[in-house]
Amino acid sequence: MVKQRLQSAVENSALKSLSDAFTRGFEHSALSRICVQVLEIASASRIYRWLTTEPEPAIIVIDLRKTHTIGPLLSVLDAFKPQDSRFWENSSLTSMAQSVQNILSGSKAVRLAIELLEPPESPENHEQRE
Repeated sequence: MVKQRLQSAVENSALKSLSDAFTRGFEHSALSRICVQVLEIASASRIYRWLTTEPEPAIIVIDLRKTHTIGPLLSVLDAFKPQDSRFWENSSLTSMAQSVQNILSGSKAVRLAIELLEPPESPENHEQRE
């Protein structure tokens, strides 16, 4: 009963009649026709079809060294890599990091975090074991 009253109030409201009048006016306007044409052109375009196609199920590997944006950055980093390695090996930070790793690797909290964060086995692996 309340639902019927509410529905009746909405149907007879001034806001509903204003909304309906606006919708009818828009449906017959030049702006509506332009919007429909733009949407048809956009959905028929190559870029739209390319962006909305389903990807191939195969894994795609992109060599970032061959890209125009990341490739030069990686080349610069590769040029500094030998100096960087020598600096790291000779720094006291290396021995400190090694000490922290040794301390944490045996802690119960770290082992528990590893167990909690480890991804579940895939169904294929589980079925092969059984």
